[in-house]
Amino acid sequence: MLKRILFALVVEGSFGNTDATPLRFVVLGDSSAAGVGAGDAEHAFEALRQKRLAADGYRVEMMSLGTSGARVSDLVAEQVQPAVDMEPDLVLVAIGANDVTHLTSLSDIRAGMTEAIERLKAAGATVVVAGVPDMRVAAFYEPLRSLAGWRGRSVTDAIAEVAERADAPVVPLAEETYRYFAADPEAHNSSDLFHPSAIGYERWADAIYPYLESELGLAG
Repeated sequence: MLKRILFALVVEGSFGNTDATPLRFVVLGDSSAAGVGAGDAEHAFEALRQKRLAADGYRVEMMSLGTSGARVSDLVAEQVQPAVDMEPDLVLVAIGANDVTHLTSLSDIRAGMTEAIERLKAAGATVVVAGVPDMRVAAFYEPLRSLAGWRGRSVTDAIAEVAERADAPVVPLAEETYRYFAADPEAHNSSDLFHPSAIGYERWADAIYPYLESELGLAG
């Protein structure tokens, strides 16, 4: 079967009224942070959140350092320092799916996430972490699909353990969005059956945004 090759998008820029409260927002992570599968940058979930922050009264300057295939070790080695150098107000870390498929040890994941969050917080950033999305994707056949789902939960638990200890909120992305992907996989998955479609990214944005709101004091 011929599969369509999907590419990372350039997801960055400014949004909102020029006289609004400035907010420097940096997204770190893997292909989801790079918008793979969204079709165009406007529908990547980083851009969707940027627009919502702008609607909440911010002038958002957003940068994404996410790269396709990145694991927690890549996050630490290649993304954290450039993010720190940007002096961000808010950082979203969306990582872990490739650690699921590459069987990264949970101890290495904990160590890497500890370093990443500590360095970002030491730079004065508010940090929100997204758990691994449900890995029972259509691209995998059973029993691999169930095994990937189990492994995804284990990786999320390891990430959440570290994040919660550092007082960084964790979005339970798999729990909050899987039902949509399971009910209508054709609409929610992109052509590679692994990355979300534009609609899938909307679901992710819906799950993540309340956590950003809460950390910025906008909720309620």
